[in-house]
This record gives sequence, C-alpha cells and structure tokens, in this order.
Amino acid sequence: MDYRWIMRSLLFVPGHSPAMLRRAARTPADGLILDLEDAVPAGQKAAARDTLRRFLAEVPLKPKTVTVRVNPFGSGLTREDLRAVAGDRLDGFVYPWTNSPDDLERFDAALAEVERDLGLPEGRFGVIALIESPRAVLALGEIAAASTRLRGLFFGCEDFLAELQGRHDPAETALLTPRALTAMAARAAGLEAVDAPFVRVQDLEGLRAFARAGRDLGFTGMAALTPGQVEVINEVYTPDAAQIRGAREILAAAGQSETAGRNVRVVEGRFVAPPTAKAARKLLERAQAIAQREGVGDV
Repeated sequence: MDYRWIMRSLLFVPGHSPAMLRRAARTPADGLILDLEDAVPAGQKAAARDTLRRFLAEVPLKPKTVTVRVNPFGSGLTREDLRAVAGDRLDGFVYPWTNSPDDLERFDAALAEVERDLGLPEGRFGVIALIESPRAVLALGEIAAASTRLRGLFFGCEDFLAELQGRHDPAETALLTPRALTAMAARAAGLEAVDAPFVRVQDLEGLRAFARAGRDLGFTGMAALTPGQVEVINEVYTPDAAQIRGAREILAAAGQSETAGRNVRVVEGRFVAPPTAKAARKLLERAQAIAQREGVGDV
C-alpha cells in the first residue's frame, strides 16, 4: 500500500490566500487540495495561479499529498491552470465535475502533454475525480476505470444536492445512496474513497458522526473545509489501539483454525471466518500505511 496516497484528511485551501496556504502547511492534514476553482473569485484566478506557483516553490509540504483542484474544461481555464502550477512538487490534481469517462480521458491527455513539456515521466501526476452530479454517480463504474492515473474518487455533496434539487436533513437521507455508491466504486477499482466535507464547520460532534458514518460506508478519508476539522477526521479514520489489537487476535485465531483444519470458529464470542480475517488483515495494512506516513514505524 502506497502511503503517499493514504488520505484520511484532505484540506481545501483557497489558492489566492497566502496566509491560508501557509497555515494549511502547518496542519496535520494528510493532504492538501490547493483550490483554483470554487474558492477563488473569477477576477482572481490569474493571481491565484501566481500565488500557488510561489507557494509550491517556497514552502516544504512533504509528507503531505499535494494536489491542485483546477477549473473544468468548460471554463476554458484548465490548460492555463496546468501550465501555471504543474511541477515536481505536486503529486497530482483534483478534476471537478467528472461526469463521464470522457472527462478523465481528456484530462489525462492534457496532463501527458504537460509532463512532456516539463520533462517528467508520463503518468507522474495522479488524479482524484470529483463526483458532484447525479449523472456522475450513475456512471461511477465507467469513471473509476477511465484512467490509470486515478488515485481516488471524491464525492462532492453540495453541488450534487444542487443538481438533484435535494436537501440536507438530520439523517442526510439524500446523500446516503451516492455516498455508498462512490465508496463502493472506489473500493471495487482499488482507489481511495474520499467523502464529502461536513459543511457545518463549527459543529465538531456533528462532524464526528458524519465521519464515522462515512468510514462505516467504506470511505478511506474525507475532505476538510477548515484546519479545525482535521484532527477529528484523522482520529475517526485511524484504527485505534483496540481495533488493532482485535484484528491481531482475529488473525491469530484464524491461523489456529487453519492449523486445526477448520475455516470457522468462535473466539471470545466473536465469529472468526475467512471474511473476518480478510477485514482484519486490511485494517492492519491500513494502520501500517498510516504509521509510515506519520513516520512512527510499525503499529
């Protein structure tokens, strides 16, 4: 598992604000989405490109996963965004309004052209596809298979609800199906599954509940809108000591079952079978990759 694309928390940062960019660099977010799209007013796009170019050249960001959200092709700004900010300090890009495989194929070709111009190996830049319309949700399987550059699928709830003409409610009913389908498609394709940000930024208990629901749906992380959300998100998406201990106990019991010629057994009231052993193994692999990212060695 490549720890560089382990993204429990992905913090959005407006690309035209030097102060916010520098503050974001000091947060414990696993990744940054340096934004040239929605967070930047139309009249400040060029200034934001210049600001991001200087920021990327001057501020050390590793081991964070560093991406830029460009403007979509329909804006006429995509290629200008790429030419301005692409470089060897970037891990990749977030492509907004990914509605079909064609969007990613076109973006893939544009990135290949930029890589050639910069003398970088083809495929150097990864892509996170932003899923933010009913059309995109209905095409998730095709989108997930559209490019070898894909590293993750990211569900964007606010634009999705606007397109759907749906609404938030306490149970987030309108978001349950698209969230589940996005996580499912990402997992099926071996990609990271990034959940939507929680928009009530002062409500940390609400954030915790939303993050836990996303984790239980199969997401691997979620976006953050403010630095204050990052700590809660990282906590929810990090296996804790009890979970790690339980996973090890399950694998030990599974090993004993195999030695005894049995596939299934009950250990201290827990059912242990090949599926539970697989889940335990995946949890430990994830925990180890997170530990690598944080430089703390083995879990």
